[in-house]
Amino acid sequence: MMFLKLIGIGLVAAFVLTSCNAAATPVATADATATLVASPNPVEPTTTATAAPTVADTPTPVATATQAATDTAISTPQVNPGMNAYCRKGPGTGYYAITFLQAGTFYNVTGQNGLGTWWLVQVPGNITCWMGDPTSVTQGPLWQASIVMVPPLPDKPSDFVNIYTCSATGHTLEVSFTWTDGTNATGYNIYRNGTLLATVGPKVAAYNDNAAPLKVDLKYQLEAFNDYGVADRVKTTIVPACD
Repeated sequence: MMFLKLIGIGLVAAFVLTSCNAAATPVATADATATLVASPNPVEPTTTATAAPTVADTPTPVATATQAATDTAISTPQVNPGMNAYCRKGPGTGYYAITFLQAGTFYNVTGQNGLGTWWLVQVPGNITCWMGDPTSVTQGPLWQASIVMVPPLPDKPSDFVNIYTCSATGHTLEVSFTWTDGTNATGYNIYRNGTLLATVGPKVAAYNDNAAPLKVDLKYQLEAFNDYGVADRVKTTIVPACD
């Protein structure tokens, strides 16, 4: 009987010991396993070097047409006629016209007459000529334009007188002119009532007009000229009408 009790006590003790060991050893659950699979041991991420942005060389600015025009206007004296105007061989209306300038167009100035009233300008065709439009617009350093000397116009002839003979019976009218030859002249133009009557060479100081009776008063003018232009016309007294 005592032996059986000892055996029972031993079985009970073994059961208790087994239960304690079971409680001490953890058993992984489904949730834990799922967590373990879903969340593996963290791996330090590999750092990928980000390439620094390539900075292109700053392009050299290219001047546009507008910029070029502005720069030219600032650095080069220019003049813009306020109206379509003649461009002449010299600084004055007595000089022959060479070409025609367009209003609204700027022309480079290469010289001046020293009074700021006439400008020597560059025009297409490698031509330079003088412009003196009082309504012109200027820009740029005009004071840098050098004073340019030009060949002179001929002197205005003097002592232009006439003698006329009217023959009513012969129906003739003769008018004789004389004048004093001027300097720098290469010839003379004679006008009758505004129309060119004759042209004579240098050193000539007389002319005869055999005019038929026109029954109108006649006005004669004399004009000296050279290669660059003309002098102011000299007016004579009016020759009365011859019947």
